[in-house]
Amino acid sequence: MDRTIERAGNFLPRVDETAGNPNAVDRRVVTLTAPASVAAEQYRTLYYRLERMREVKQMKVIAFTSALPGEGKTVTAVNLALAAARANPERRILLIDADLRRSQVAQVLGIRGKQGLAELLAGECEVRDVVRRFNATKLAVIPAGTTPEEPTQVLAGSRMKQFLKAVRDNFDEVYIDLPPTLPFADATILGHQSDGVLMVVRANVTPTKAINQAVEQLGGAPILGCVLNGAEVSTPSYLKNYMK
Repeated sequence: MDRTIERAGNFLPRVDETAGNPNAVDRRVVTLTAPASVAAEQYRTLYYRLERMREVKQMKVIAFTSALPGEGKTVTAVNLALAAARANPERRILLIDADLRRSQVAQVLGIRGKQGLAELLAGECEVRDVVRRFNATKLAVIPAGTTPEEPTQVLAGSRMKQFLKAVRDNFDEVYIDLPPTLPFADATILGHQSDGVLMVVRANVTPTKAINQAVEQLGGAPILGCVLNGAEVSTPSYLKNYMK
């Protein structure tokens, strides 16, 4: 596995010609669809905050989760990974969809094909069969694939540990989209194998109690902080004039 992932790190596998097509990508992927927008700038700001944290602590694998479904963790993970790829085109950057229950990365990015992480961990295919990357960036993407019968067992197994070790060795930055924390044990398992976890919280929707319960359930995982999603942002008049 390590050898084929090394090839992925050098971006030798196939390029998905449809990925990154404005007609296929979800409009919420603002780092692609509206790079000059205030929202896109917020994702770039978040990325550079992580960069400053990396000056103090080595953080190669960053995971995204939320307390409950529907809080925007996938869109946040995709936007941040794309912001990273655009900010540092010389780095090898990988986005993994590890939400094997309700995967959305492929849909959000307009990526075709059914094989992904689930098939890779089951030994049904090789890395070259599941990795995708955009023409416009060097971002490599591994979709989730088909939902297995026992997602938690798959993610907790030795193949997943081996896979994460291999991507650590062959990529500079790795971003993982995890399932919500409260309904499943998956985020807790992979959160502890990550260098940092970002909790995505939807403004005026996520109950404080649910956030506290999710943090408690992660049980000592390296939580970096929360990302407030869906908040109304009023742009000052001076900034509007500046961005014209």
